[in-house]
Amino acid sequence: MAEESDPDSWWNPLIPVVCTTEAIASGQRPILLVIHTSGHAGWQLYDGADVSRQRIVIMTKEDALAMDPTLRGIQNLRVGWQARRKSPDDEWLRSEWHGPE
Repeated sequence: MAEESDPDSWWNPLIPVVCTTEAIASGQRPILLVIHTSGHAGWQLYDGADVSRQRIVIMTKEDALAMDPTLRGIQNLRVGWQARRKSPDDEWLRSEWHGPE
């Protein structure tokens, strides 16, 4: 698969994890924001709230997909882009990511 040769690809087997918050990893909060930056911590899953006081954790991409299968629809999100939604029932909306708000 061509995507596997891209180091920032979702499908890169050398980077099988995403960064998220403890609240998302434990299933207490939904994934409402996905940010894709370059590098090992490139895929970031958040609930849209301020993360400055939240504990950041690592989870496997496989576990993230099991928790929220709608992530399959944004696995091709480009580096430097984000996908947002207001609730888990809404569609993902993509836009360029310009850094922390």
